[in-house]
Amino acid sequence: MIIMLLMAGGIVNGVLCAIAGGVVLVGLVFFLIGLPEAKSSKTSGGVIRFTSTVFSTLLTLIVFMVITYWNARNGASLAFTSSDQADAYLNQAKNLVILGAVQGAFSLLAFLWILPRFIGHLGLGTKHKWGLAAGAVLTIAGGGAAWLSTIF
Repeated sequence: MIIMLLMAGGIVNGVLCAIAGGVVLVGLVFFLIGLPEAKSSKTSGGVIRFTSTVFSTLLTLIVFMVITYWNARNGASLAFTSSDQADAYLNQAKNLVILGAVQGAFSLLAFLWILPRFIGHLGLGTKHKWGLAAGAVLTIAGGGAAWLSTIF
């Protein structure tokens, strides 16, 4: 059962990482398309505001992408690590629980507070919110189950 939780968390986080990476690439392309139009304005304030908004949005998504990648990588490697090495297994399980909590906190912070300030209302539906929460919950559940299996 622990392997199922860890693999489910790894798959969900891998999908979240891929989606965030696609959004970053699309955002970069649209930034490059919109840059000449922003440069043609008479004041440099428009270019600075446009660039800072785009880069802060993309940076937030890149940080989210890195966190989900770490969770997917740690979850999948923990699923296939032998529990014979109790210290390494326990440390990796603790790291996975901490990373899952960090992912949950950063997801709430980024998608409910940071990104709406930069780009306006995101319009996340219930399915989107459940998808974001699933990555953190499955990561914490898998890491916690692995942690408890080493204790008992």
